[in-house]
Amino acid sequence: MAHLFDHRHVARLHDPERLSFQDPSRLLPLIRSYEHGDAAEIGTGSGYFFFPLCEFLAGRGTCHAIELQPEMLEHFEAERKKRNRDLPVRTMVGTADRIGLSDESMALVWMANVYHELSHPREIFGEIFRILEPAGQLFVIDWKKEETPVGPPVDERASEVSLYDLLIDAGFTRIRSHDLYSYHYVVEALKD
Repeated sequence: MAHLFDHRHVARLHDPERLSFQDPSRLLPLIRSYEHGDAAEIGTGSGYFFFPLCEFLAGRGTCHAIELQPEMLEHFEAERKKRNRDLPVRTMVGTADRIGLSDESMALVWMANVYHELSHPREIFGEIFRILEPAGQLFVIDWKKEETPVGPPVDERASEVSLYDLLIDAGFTRIRSHDLYSYHYVVEALKD
């Protein structure tokens, strides 16, 4: 684990072929209904999941784009300008083990294709639990630990079972999987 995606290959993140195996819109029906509350993506990259989810959440609160690599936030800002959306967005440079948001301040948190890159997964899932409000929702989308036509090498991927263990250790009790994508698992966890 902990091999970060190279920001110089950002064009791959917006390859139209990606929609055939990882369409962000397929996640939208799983997002619980809430009237107001902020949301955050951990490891936003250039915004492939961020923009569709934040457009769906428009009017509910601020969407926080948290990225470890400042260079990726430059790509994110370029994508944001192309989209010309007037969304309430806040960008933040994160660290490998801390999320700079207040306790119980987020209604929804997600990460896509990031779990296998985490160098401090235990700390990050503890942080996510901390920043989620009661009944807050988390989605983790990541590469299945098996050979697929695209994606990182299998030995760099993290298993769904290891994710469940980390979520339980962090304090999550309502955890379930959704079969949305051929090459990825989707795990939902709610904070009681």
